Amino acid sequence: IRRFTFSTSRFQTRSGQPSGTTAAFSRMLLGVGARFQIVLQRTMSNKITALGAAKPKAQMGLGAFLVKGVKMSENKILAASAPTRAVAVEAKAKENAASASTNTAEGAGAEATKAEKTTSRGRKTSKPASFEASPAKRAKKAAGPGPDRSHEKKHWEAGRHRVVGVDEAGRGPLAGPVVAAACFVPKDCVVDCVNDSKQLTEEGREEIFEELMANKDIEYGVCVIDQDRIDEINILECTMEAMHRSAADVPNVDWVLIDGNRVPKPLEGKAEAIVKGDAKNVAIAAASIIAKVTRDRMMLEIDKEFPMYGFKDHKGYGTKAHMAAIDKHGPCVYHRKTFAPIKHMDLSKWPECMKKKT
Repeated sequence: IRRFTFSTSRFQTRSGQPSGTTAAFSRMLLGVGARFQIVLQRTMSNKITALGAAKPKAQMGLGAFLVKGVKMSENKILAASAPTRAVAVEAKAKENAASASTNTAEGAGAEATKAEKTTSRGRKTSKPASFEASPAKRAKKAAGPGPDRSHEKKHWEAGRHRVVGVDEAGRGPLAGPVVAAACFVPKDCVVDCVNDSKQLTEEGREEIFEELMANKDIEYGVCVIDQDRIDEINILECTMEAMHRSAADVPNVDWVLIDGNRVPKPLEGKAEAIVKGDAKNVAIAAASIIAKVTRDRMMLEIDKEFPMYGFKDHKGYGTKAHMAAIDKHGPCVYHRKTFAPIKHMDLSKWPECMKKKT
C-alpha cells in the first residue's frame, strides 16, 4: 500500500486545494488499497502462516512440522498452540496415571513392575522392567504335562510289550566318561515325579534314582565309556556305542525309544528316536536319571583324586572355574584331549595327563 502512496502536490489548483479529478483518483486508490489489504489479511489467516507454513488444524499431525523451512521454535502459530497441547497432554497423562494406579492396586503382584512413559500425543506406553517371564507364564510352564506312556502304548497295541527307553549323560563335559542307560518300566508300574533329569535338582534325581533301584520290577542297563575311548573314536560314536550296549543289557527287548534325533546303526529297524524324549516318555526319563546320577557319582570320586579342578561342583563341564583350573594346573588324566581348549594346549608340559587310566 505504501507503494501506492504519492504526493498530490502536482495536481493542486491555484487555490492550493487538490482538483476534483485528483481527489477522486486518490480516493479510488485508497479504496483499492484497503480492499487489497483485507483480502491479504484473510488469505494470510486462512491459508498460510506468516512464515509460509500451512495453518495447523485443531489436532495437528506430523506433516505440520515437516513443511520445508518451518521451525517450531520460530513459527508463531505453532508456538501459540503448544501451551494448549501441553495442557491436554498433561491432563491425559494424569487421567492415565490415575487409571493405571487403580488397576495396579486391583492386580498387585499379578505381573512384574513395568516402566511407563507418555508419548507426544498423550498416549501412555509401558514395557516390563525386566525380560523375565510373567508369573502366569512361569506357572503354566512349570505345570506342563511331563512325560507319559503314549509312545509305549502304541507299541503295546502292536504286540511289542517290552519297550525300553534309552538316554545318555556327559556328551558335553571336558572331562570324565559318557554314560548311557536303558530302562524298562512295566505297564502297571508307577514311578512318581519321574521327569527329564535336567529339570530336577540333584537331590531330586538322587531320591528318584534310589526309588528306581529299589523297585524290583524295573529293569535297566548302564554303559560307561571313558575319556580315552572318546579321544579315540570321537564323542558321537561313543554315545551311539553306549546307547546300543546299554539297551543290549536289558533282555528280551521288543522296541527301543531313544532320546535325540539319531538311532545307533545296530538298533536300526527296532528303535525310534524322539527329540526331547526325556521330557515326553517315562521310560526315557527314568533312563536319563539313571545315567545322570551314575555319572555324577563317578565325577565325585574323580574329584577326590583331583580336588583342584572342582569336579564335584561342575561335573567336568566347561564352567569359568573349571577353565581357570585347567589354565593354572594344566589338564589331568581324566580330561578329554580332543576337546577345546585342551586340544590347543602344549600337553608336553603336563606328561602325566597323557597316561591311560586302567
